[in-house]
Amino acid sequence: MDRLDTYRQIIRKVLKPYVNIVYANVSVKNHQIFDPETDGYLILSEGWERQTHLHSCLIHVEIIDNRVWIQLDNTEDGIADELIQQGIPKQDIVLGFHEPEIRPYTGFAVA
Repeated sequence: MDRLDTYRQIIRKVLKPYVNIVYANVSVKNHQIFDPETDGYLILSEGWERQTHLHSCLIHVEIIDNRVWIQLDNTEDGIADELIQQGIPKQDIVLGFHEPEIRPYTGFAVA
């Protein structure tokens, strides 16, 4: 199995548990949207709180130029360490939610 296929499997493995989160204070369900053609991986939260429709992105990850880009991470602890523990090297992970000028100081890939 090549490196990108391994990364794809790791991303799916790390993100899938977030689909099963049960929220105590709102009627929200998480949905996984994994697109193998574009290498886009999303966990979306959708539901209702009284008469307000809630719809937001919990996690957004992409594979771009052989690197794993964490574009958005609204989890409590962050998923970067989980990806590393599963075998994706830190130098292949970009924290895309940080400004490009900040990325050299994160300890992760710059781009």
